[in-house]
Amino acid sequence: MQLICVSRGSFCCGKGFAESLARKLGCACVGREELLDKATKTGIAAGKLEMACLNPHGMNERMMLEREHYHAFATSYLAERALAGPLVYHGLTGHLLFKGVSHVLRVRVVADMETRIKSVQESLRLNRSKSRKYIEDLEEDRRKWVRTFYNTNWDESRGYDFIVNMERSSVDNVATAFCAVAQLPEFRETPASRAALEDLLLACRCRTLLARDDRTYNSSFQVQADHGNVSVSYLPRHAKAADAIASVLEGVPGAKQIFCTMAATRILWIQEQFDPATDTFKHLVELASKWGAAIELLRLKATETPPIVERASLVAGPLPAECRATGGIEDDSPPEAETSRLSEGGVEDTFTELVRLGKAGGRTMIEGTINHLLAAIDRSISYSLVVIGDVFLDKGKAARTRMSRELASSIHEGLRVAVVQAEEMKERYLFTPRQFLSMLGGLGITVLFYYLVFANQEVVLHFLTRKETLWRIVAAGSVGVFVPTVAYASGKAVHSMLRLIKME
Repeated sequence: MQLICVSRGSFCCGKGFAESLARKLGCACVGREELLDKATKTGIAAGKLEMACLNPHGMNERMMLEREHYHAFATSYLAERALAGPLVYHGLTGHLLFKGVSHVLRVRVVADMETRIKSVQESLRLNRSKSRKYIEDLEEDRRKWVRTFYNTNWDESRGYDFIVNMERSSVDNVATAFCAVAQLPEFRETPASRAALEDLLLACRCRTLLARDDRTYNSSFQVQADHGNVSVSYLPRHAKAADAIASVLEGVPGAKQIFCTMAATRILWIQEQFDPATDTFKHLVELASKWGAAIELLRLKATETPPIVERASLVAGPLPAECRATGGIEDDSPPEAETSRLSEGGVEDTFTELVRLGKAGGRTMIEGTINHLLAAIDRSISYSLVVIGDVFLDKGKAARTRMSRELASSIHEGLRVAVVQAEEMKERYLFTPRQFLSMLGGLGITVLFYYLVFANQEVVLHFLTRKETLWRIVAAGSVGVFVPTVAYASGKAVHSMLRLIKME
């Protein structure tokens, strides 16, 4: 079964390409316009949401909830169509709705500006300059939409499997070529990828039901599913609405058990080999306890081969044995024939310990490149921090350091979130003996300076008020040095004190 997502630019023949490809493959074809229309009919304010995305101050709390509702509806609608048979979707970045589904073929269609300008002139009867301005404004609006919805860049090449330039080829010829591409093994449905799609559909159906019930309509939720076990996490301020989650989701087809947990935020921990006995683990748990966060494990096994992604559900709290047993998406072979990759590299032991501590936030294994990792991270989840531990272990120390920094830079640029190396985390976010000494030093300097000033007021006033030009210059310079020094010392001391009492 094919699942093809075509990202189309403005007047780039993307729609024509998608429709031609669907006809040749015998697939259903769905466009972004149809999706928006269906969402509007269900009561989602899709039009207001589009306008809010274009306004820098338009995304208030109400619109953020509407974004959640639209995201859940769009994903469930497309996942349902995809499970019913082969599907071609054409829009902006539809492939980002299918996180964890490995057989999605991601195609971006582009064309040269001259061809696009001619298309606008013919269809809208505009002159050349207005046609170009129209295209540029439309493209910028679409970039804002994608940035608001998925926290990514629309035209970032690493987000696609193929980028097709329509300048020299006809729509039908390119569609014919992609009929063969769609049959490649990398883009064929497997039992594991179908299970991931079914879990995605179940999670989004549950989120849609929560959006339609009066008791939970005004609350924000993160919903994930793993083999019928549905995990719903919510913010502390929505704890009252959480009491109704079980009754709202009762009887949802395919849902075996419903788990509700409260987590204020999430921390993503990327490493190649995990061990719950390490200092990094202890520091992360301490930080998660301070922030009320869940810790999500991501095992990165860097290779140049096609990516392998195995994911388990997000559960920020203790799980029953039935939910823990699967360990994530099933392998193509029976469990007794092949050990799940999620049990390798210490992931299972570390996750079990997090479950015991009530800090488990899911686990993922990615085998591939940095680009594969970025493509697999669920951008709909709002992470407060990404911690990079020991990765690229097969490289030398210098290469490992350089590649770790490149990974941190890429994640920060792609997710717009704070990224730190594991060895830096304690110093930056936890109260250490060094910071205790820094606090004492700052307090000492501040108290000493204030004592010297107030105990010698007459001397200080005489020094500052002398009329000689030279003394005035010296007095101004002294004040210029004294004030910033005291401010820095007192600021460091207060910052350390706030961190000590967990109020940073």
